[in-house]
Amino acid sequence: MRKVVLISTAVAVCVSSVIAVDLKELAKRSDKGFKKPEIEYKIPDESKIPNNAYGELVKYGKELTVNTYKYIGPEAADPKMRYSGNNLSCQNCHLDAGTKAYSAPFVGTFAEFPQYRPREDTIGNLTDRVNGCMQRSMNGYPLPVGSKEMRAFEAYIHWLSQGVPVGGSKMEGRGLAKVDRKMVKQRAADPKAGEKVYQTHCASCHGDSGQGLKNEGLASGYMYPPLWGPDSYNKGAGMFRLLKAADFIKSNMPLGATHEAPILTDAEAYDVAAFMNLDSHYRPEKINRSSDFPDVKVKAADVPKGPYLDTESETTHKFGPYGKIIKN
Repeated sequence: MRKVVLISTAVAVCVSSVIAVDLKELAKRSDKGFKKPEIEYKIPDESKIPNNAYGELVKYGKELTVNTYKYIGPEAADPKMRYSGNNLSCQNCHLDAGTKAYSAPFVGTFAEFPQYRPREDTIGNLTDRVNGCMQRSMNGYPLPVGSKEMRAFEAYIHWLSQGVPVGGSKMEGRGLAKVDRKMVKQRAADPKAGEKVYQTHCASCHGDSGQGLKNEGLASGYMYPPLWGPDSYNKGAGMFRLLKAADFIKSNMPLGATHEAPILTDAEAYDVAAFMNLDSHYRPEKINRSSDFPDVKVKAADVPKGPYLDTESETTHKFGPYGKIIKN
């Protein structure tokens, strides 16, 4: 019996020393075999969109990004076009029609595909990525691959990526800016502190109950989107992950915040993200969410649903601290 206990303990020690994400393996799978050049973040001049079929698709792609709910939302006039399951717009996350730096902009995105996607553990293309958003942030259904809407999204992202070399680049402003990773390793996020941040900085727009402020009329979307509830993003969305949400909030919220001039501290962004994504705040479940990150070696540290490579609890993965999960 004593041998069994000792062996079990040794195994536990071994397992607990393994990190949640194998960063070297993730880098290996993401490697495209060349060094990305550093280029300037630049938004193309809209006045130069050509007056041809390509230009029309680009313009429609921007319109879809800004007014998603009007064309493919659950209240769209044509029932056959109701692909999105909520009344959000793409620019609720990809701010300023996908052009604002540090808000997961579309600028340069076209050049990044195909790319390794750890969430699916496969090499994905841009069509896959758009439909990932459709099924997660928009809580809906995939757009048909050859549809006008899919081609328009791709054309708009292509136009915003002009001048960026195939394979992508190192560009300040692409993606999100990270909150202090030393902080998140040292302490768990505090939803109670986050609630105070929410009431002070967020409730005036997003509502005391996270319900947002809906515009009048059908298929009119929101002036300020809901952050939880039946018309918000589902549990498979990136924004449901603590670190991803905190990174977005720090450089972009409340309105008027930028990466260069944030309004919230890193700690406030961390805590309010935890409050926003509390399980007590209802949001839709993502169909087949258990299939996300099929290879735990490359599973993101803040995915609040096991299994994991480490022995930390789902609570720790949801709220931190991440010191035993994230290793540099």
